[in-house]
Amino acid sequence: MTSPLLDRMKRLCALPGPPGREGAVRDAIAETLKPAADVLRTDAFGNLIAQHRAVDTVPHLLIQCHMDEVGLVVLNVEPGGAIRFEKVGLVADAVLPAREVDLLAEDGSPHRGVINVRSGHLQSLHGQEHPTAAEMWIDLGAVDGEAVQGRGIGPGTPGVFYSPFQEMGGGAWKSKAVDNRSGCALCAEAFLNAKALGDRLRLSAAFCVQEEVGARGAAVLDVTKTVGRKEPDLAIVLDNVPAEGPEGVHDALGARIGAGPVLRRFDHSPASRLGHIAPPGMIAWVRETARSAGVPLQEDAFIGTFTDAATLSMSRPGGLPVVNLNLPRRYSHSPAEMFAESDLEALAALLGALIRSVADGNVPGGGIDFLE
Repeated sequence: MTSPLLDRMKRLCALPGPPGREGAVRDAIAETLKPAADVLRTDAFGNLIAQHRAVDTVPHLLIQCHMDEVGLVVLNVEPGGAIRFEKVGLVADAVLPAREVDLLAEDGSPHRGVINVRSGHLQSLHGQEHPTAAEMWIDLGAVDGEAVQGRGIGPGTPGVFYSPFQEMGGGAWKSKAVDNRSGCALCAEAFLNAKALGDRLRLSAAFCVQEEVGARGAAVLDVTKTVGRKEPDLAIVLDNVPAEGPEGVHDALGARIGAGPVLRRFDHSPASRLGHIAPPGMIAWVRETARSAGVPLQEDAFIGTFTDAATLSMSRPGGLPVVNLNLPRRYSHSPAEMFAESDLEALAALLGALIRSVADGNVPGGGIDFLE
């Protein structure tokens, strides 16, 4: 029997939510949060914001995650029915051939296709043993270009991988969109549970859009246009981190599934110039809370990636103290991302402990007045 948290994540992973088309995920989360939210709204960008009502004298904590998943976008439809596409998000070409995908027509209806490439026999003849996305196409079956366009599919149509949520044995699970429906499930559960803290804490939960294309939703996030209008004192960003393969298969990443959540110390993506360096006070706070709660904690530094912490930390004048906590998962940005249920539950326990810590008045971060 699975836990309520895992069940929630399973339902969210099944929904399509490529960048800019997160509506199905957003609607499902909003329906879940309605019974516990005093404020539940979207902004013009599509971010979902939920809040508990509280006086301005108590700490204000923001927990944040992103709703979108990696996928693809249609570039054009050829007369014979081949659908040319490009990747959206950091997806390796090697995971694409023969994968099932759902293309989302303008009315939201999914159309199942398969990513095709020349057969192995022909690849060797043409020197294409390592084809790129530009040499691949999506096939919807025996339909020509006119029929494809008649289904509402054309340039700009988004798509996502099709991959059911499945148990793999040994406490591991796999699915598409583990990045970052795990964060969405964790944020939702924490928000529902924190209602019991009453007036000791103002909690905001933000479910942001378009992280995979540059942390765009978090860059414009404003959670003050509600009751009280007090800005957050600090924020926790929940996301995923690539993890090592099975025992003996190492990628110099350090994080392992089954060893607990990962505290991100440093990241930077040279290509996008996005990144985040966690404040020392926030690192110490997470470490001590994890130790007190008996939660195993890994730490990492990662060059070549970013999370919403990169832009959320700069989303207001003077900055916002942010710490990034991650679920380790294998086979990142693929149709079969794999994670350990124990890590998901441990991250939930750590998040709950951090929220209670803030409610008790432990608020790290912020500036220093040298004249006090």
